[in-house]
Amino acid sequence: MKSVKILSSILLAGVLVTSCSKSLDLKPSDQVVEENAFLDIASLERGLIGAYQTFNQRTTTEYGSYGYQIYSNALYTDEAMLPTENNTGRGVMAYRWQVDPSTADITSTWAGYYFGINRANRILAAADKITANNTQDEATKNRIKGEALALRAFGHLQLLINFSNSYEPNALAVPYVKTSETFGKPSRNTVAEVMTNIHADLDAAKSLIPASFASATRISLPAVHAIQARAALYGKDWDRAISAATAAINAVPLATKAQYPLIWKDQSNAEVIWKFRREQANFTRPGDWFYDRSQNKIIYAPSKELRDAFDKVNDIRYAATVLERGTERYSLAKYIGGDATAPNLADLKVFRTAEMYLIRAEAYAEKGQLLSAASDLNTLRAARINGYVTQVFLTKEALINAIMQERFKELAFEGQRMGDLRRRLLPVTRLAEDAINAQGAVLLQPTDKQYYFPIPDAEILANENMQQNPAYLN
Repeated sequence: MKSVKILSSILLAGVLVTSCSKSLDLKPSDQVVEENAFLDIASLERGLIGAYQTFNQRTTTEYGSYGYQIYSNALYTDEAMLPTENNTGRGVMAYRWQVDPSTADITSTWAGYYFGINRANRILAAADKITANNTQDEATKNRIKGEALALRAFGHLQLLINFSNSYEPNALAVPYVKTSETFGKPSRNTVAEVMTNIHADLDAAKSLIPASFASATRISLPAVHAIQARAALYGKDWDRAISAATAAINAVPLATKAQYPLIWKDQSNAEVIWKFRREQANFTRPGDWFYDRSQNKIIYAPSKELRDAFDKVNDIRYAATVLERGTERYSLAKYIGGDATAPNLADLKVFRTAEMYLIRAEAYAEKGQLLSAASDLNTLRAARINGYVTQVFLTKEALINAIMQERFKELAFEGQRMGDLRRRLLPVTRLAEDAINAQGAVLLQPTDKQYYFPIPDAEILANENMQQNPAYLN
């Protein structure tokens, strides 16, 4: 694929990333090398950090693959609105659903995730060629392999969520790439085939990563369970979703009401299972995607639909999500961060325990276990809403609707909204107040061309085996 062909030349020309002062702190670097440059366990570890870095951000001018995940979901869905004060033109085509296979705001994750997958594959290939000198080195090598396998699975899961033309088992998904091919031209696997490979990689990772390995910025066992739970949700594998989500919940408890606001200031890792750390000197600041500090200009604001979904008085999530900047001026609060000297700099939370409760609740509901599902939903709400009164749900439909609405609030601007709508074939809807600059983009139906993202045109041109999503063929 083109992303692998172009980026592999960078990999071959690079040198090993600079080692970290602390092994669990991911410092920025855009350098990693081919397999034969990994000569020992220490260099393998540094190369792994380079692989993590690719999923986060490759250069100071890029969002990184997960950053684009957050940004494209906000633009495309009912999470955000385009205020009149934004005359920059940023993201407007995606926001108005005027997209094609060359629209970078929605297709950039393709190359970003495959770049990271390529690096993970190089780590895995190199690891098998390195002989450990002792038991400790062997354990470290196995843990590195486990992390690389989980990174590979995570990258493919996010690609599937973004670029599949459906989530049904026989639908076209994405190529599942297990080797670091310089000039590979793979064809698309089905959703079922990708899911099988994801779970195989994650099961292998669980056998290699020790329970004692704990980090919010690396893939620990709870993070493997979290990836598996999200994958099972999209695969409608309800038993696996319950099992994996439960393992993550048992390992990482929900944040308390006092801890929750501190998560978004990067002053607490309560309930954070895995996050991408952002460095002041080396990263674009996530908050800048939505608020221009230099011009005091809101680029994209939390939508009225989202704001009105909260109990603004009692729900502690409202203040953590929405910053009121004056009369009818609302900006995103989640990525302001907690350092006044570096506003808009905040870590990207990839998995939190709240998501695990919502996954498990939905899986229980789908299995007809309404009491268990309601218990999980009520537990999460009680942790977020002051004075919350436990609710009873009499039907599966009412419970599923409540869970989806809770995901809208809890996971807002965390890169999940479009996938949530797609997997239940729900339309994107915008209130009239949120569509003042949308040029009529107020309703996007599952039958509409733009409902699913296209495969990037650069990939189609470079790889004759790659099939475009059907809606974009005409």
